[in-house]
Amino acid sequence: MAVPTNGGKRHSPPPRHQVPEVDAPALGLARQVRSSVAALRAGGRPRWADVLEPLIEPLQDGDLRAVRLAANRVRAAFGVGESIAEDLEEAEGRALRDAADATLRALARYEARVGRHAVGEGR
Repeated sequence: MAVPTNGGKRHSPPPRHQVPEVDAPALGLARQVRSSVAALRAGGRPRWADVLEPLIEPLQDGDLRAVRLAANRVRAAFGVGESIAEDLEEAEGRALRDAADATLRALARYEARVGRHAVGEGR
């Protein structure tokens, strides 16, 4: 648990548009998720599309914590047992994975620069 250093008050993260180094990759991931959802639906594989589709909105408009949660969910879809990669074309799957990784790296760099709890509790 974070120890507040400002007299007991927690700092809230800045609005997302004020963190362009995170906003840009998150928007890129949202575009890639939308593309992957379309490819999955066109290929008759709605299961993963139903998992990914609700993640578009937080990636486009959510706060930094919502972006982290959504990006982690996208990355978790590339599991060991069942993987979304099995249902996507190789290039589409790689692009989705890489976009999720880029977003998570951007969040990690931002947190390292401004402090570990800048995005919110939990990883």
